[in-house]
Amino acid sequence: MIDYMKFNVMWMNDVIATVDLKPKNGGTPYVINYIDDFNKQFSPNMEGHITLEELERWLKWRTFPPTRVNADELLTALELNAYNRWGIVRKTHGVMADDEIWLRFKGEEHLRHQDVCLRKDLYYPELEELFDELFGDSH
Repeated sequence: MIDYMKFNVMWMNDVIATVDLKPKNGGTPYVINYIDDFNKQFSPNMEGHITLEELERWLKWRTFPPTRVNADELLTALELNAYNRWGIVRKTHGVMADDEIWLRFKGEEHLRHQDVCLRKDLYYPELEELFDELFGDSH
C-alpha cells in the first residue's frame, strides 16, 4: 500500500531527503536532508519542520503551471478533474523533463529513476536499443 504522506526525494536512484507530511509528534511537515547541495536540498535546513508555504513552494516547482496552454489536456491525461498540485505530484512523482529529481512514496521502494523519467532516450539509451531490438523501432 502506498503512503502518500511519507516520501523520499530522489536524485536519480539516490535518496537525498525524506519527508513526513504528518509526523507522529504532530506539527508541520518534517524533512531530513542527506546532502548539503542547496540546489538539490528539499529545504534550506538539514533537518527539521518546514512550513506549509515552503512545501507549497516546492510543489509549485515540480508541477506545470495552471496557466499552461494545454493544462486541461494534461489534467485529463492524469485523470484529474481540477488543478491540484499535490494530485499532480502524486501522479507524476514530481518528475520534470530537465532534471533528475523525483519523489518516491513509501510503498514504492521498487521504483527507480528509469521507471519514472520522461527522457529515457537521454538517460537510458540502452533501454531504447533493447526495446527496438525486441519490438522494432516503430514504437
